[in-house]
This record gives sequence, C-alpha cells and structure tokens, in this order.
Amino acid sequence: MTSPPRRLDVLFLTHNFPRHAGDFAGRFLHRFAGLLRARGIAVGVVAPHAPGIPEFEVMDDVPVWRFRYAADAAETLAYRGDWGGASIFGPHGLWAHYRFFRAFAQTARRVAADTSPRVVHAHWWIPAGWVARPLARRHRLIVTSHGTDIRLLQRKAWMRPLARRVYGAAAQTTTVSGWMADFVRATYPELADRVGVAPMPPDDSIFHGTVRTTTGAPPIILAVTRYTAQKRNDVLVAALERLRQQGIDFRCRMIGDGGSERARIEQLIRERDLSSRVSLVASLPQTELAEEYRRADVTVLPAVDEGFGLALLEAQLCGCAVIGAASGGITDIVSDGQTGLLARPDDPADLARCVKALLTDNDRRMRLATAGQRVARATFSSTVIVDRFLSWYQLG
Repeated sequence: MTSPPRRLDVLFLTHNFPRHAGDFAGRFLHRFAGLLRARGIAVGVVAPHAPGIPEFEVMDDVPVWRFRYAADAAETLAYRGDWGGASIFGPHGLWAHYRFFRAFAQTARRVAADTSPRVVHAHWWIPAGWVARPLARRHRLIVTSHGTDIRLLQRKAWMRPLARRVYGAAAQTTTVSGWMADFVRATYPELADRVGVAPMPPDDSIFHGTVRTTTGAPPIILAVTRYTAQKRNDVLVAALERLRQQGIDFRCRMIGDGGSERARIEQLIRERDLSSRVSLVASLPQTELAEEYRRADVTVLPAVDEGFGLALLEAQLCGCAVIGAASGGITDIVSDGQTGLLARPDDPADLARCVKALLTDNDRRMRLATAGQRVARATFSSTVIVDRFLSWYQLG
C-alpha cells in the first residue's frame, strides 16, 4: 500500500504513535493495530506530525496520517509535551494547544470522510476523545483511557464535565484496568453500563519463556520504568539499600527513559552506596527487553496509581516472578501470594521484605512465577484482548 486506502474498518485517533521503526512512543498502539490487521481488519491511524517524518506513510501495512499543527521547530506538544501540566497556561500555551486541537480535528474529519470507517477508536479521552466527539454522529465511537488521562481527572476536577461529554458520546468506554473503570463508573454513574476493561494486548510472540529453576549468582532484580515521581523509583532505591544492609547479594537493572527524575535517582544511588549494584539502562527494543525479563529473578514495579502495569505482565509471560505496589491497575495483574507479591505503597521496608522473600526462597519464587505465567496467558493473551475489542467494535 503506497496510497491512502479508500475504506477502513477502524480509525485510531491518538496523540502518541511511533514516529519511525523502533520508536518507543505509542508502540503498544502500533502492536495493537498490527494484531487487528492480522485478523483482516483494515485499520488506520491519525496522529501528530513530528519533524523529519512524512505527513502520510504506511507502517507495517497500517496507513498513518500525520497532522501538522506548527512549523517543525514548534511541533513540541506531542511526544515530548505535557498535556496535564502547566504548559497550557504558559506563554503562547493556549494558542499552541488551540492550533493542535484544530489541526487534529480537521485531519480526523477529512480522513473519516475519505475512508468511511465503521469504528473510530480514540485513545485517551483527551485530546483524541475530545476531537472524536463530533464523529460519533456517523461512526461508532470507542474511547479508551490508558491511565494518564484518568490521573488528570483525579487531579483536576474541573475537567470532569469535559470528560463526561466525551464518554457520553461513546458507544463504549474502555479502560486498561479495573481500578480505572471503577473511577469512571463512580464519577459518571449514568454511564456505568458502557464501561469495560481491557489492557492493550501484549506481544506474546516476543514475551514468553520458561521459569528459571535457580536464582542467578548474584540474583537480578529488574525494574522497567520511567523517571517520574509516580513510578516511585526512590522507594525502590530505599528498599535496595535495606537489602544491602541486611547482607542480601543482588544486582538491579533499571531500564527506561523519560521523566525529570533521573538525576535525582542517580544521586540517591550514589548516596546509598549502591553504585556497584544498580545499573541504569536506556530503553531497549522489545526482543532485548524480553531477554532481560528471562534473565531476571524478580521484576519490581513500586508505582502508585499505575494505569495497568504492562511491565509486570510482560515479565510474567517470560516466566519471571513479580512484585508490585498494592495500588492502581497493578492489582489486576498480581494476586498477592498467588501470582506474585504486593507491597504496601510507598513503604520501602515492605518492598524490601517482598524482594528478600523471593530471593531467599527459590521454591516460592518458582511457584509464584509459574502461577503468574499461567494466569497471564489465560487472562491477558493477545488473542483474548483482541477478541474483547472486536466484540466492542461490532463489525459484524
């Protein structure tokens, strides 16, 4: 396919989609689109333009329309912007956001008119959901909240009437975890019967493996993260200090990019005498990340109010034992003491207790890893998740 298609089944609207091969931005949406294409669903994407990329391209048989909202040097809102922060109120912030929304809406209307999609699937209620509202008159509208947009509603109550208009226009609202669905249902009880739960499908063609029969020497603790306060990397560092003080041998690999806290975390690692034990690694391609999960003895995610916790699911599919905070969507993935361990949120001592329990009890680690992998395959496989979305799409 070298030119725009004449007809689509599903049109994705999103502010976050890979800009090139290997890009980490929105890669789960690229994977989801590919899984739909494998089922014979004609899917296309409208996403923001970024410097150096074409306005229309086909990525792995998925057509992508990129809308321009400023000159190249000024296209800074998507991919590296801050939708929920103060930037909208800063110098030229309102004007920049207005141009973004206007260009997004114009392109979405044009592509929908040209391709007549049966379903418009908006990812995040803002900006894509807001842009998609008028399209609900002619197309079946599905709105998926991924986490950051729900936290925005939790922090900024004045935005809740705006979200009500988006969710109210949708034939189906989906969230990636039960925790988020509960919030939407409680906030908009009149829409409760239109709220469903499904995470984005994992790439189980890459994330798979067997449970390790012994721990490494030294054991490896893995954290797949971003350097934001919400991820609670400082809680993990404090827990690792406790393990060192207790004489537990380990190596920890923190893999990820993004966020403003990396320098602070690096300083904490030095201050707590962990430099020889903790490595900070840039984000990796999916195949390499899967190998990291397979080599690790335990994967840890201490984040609070996590939308879902995809890293823990990927780890389980690879046969790695997992530990998460008892918060947010993580509790959809980890059943404490059955498919992993849950630590009290913001409690380094309890997190250290959980890690120590698995590093010093190999039978327990293997038992939880085996159960976690079995439940993850049965509940969150790509086949199960895609089937759920297809039931909401009602393509016939």
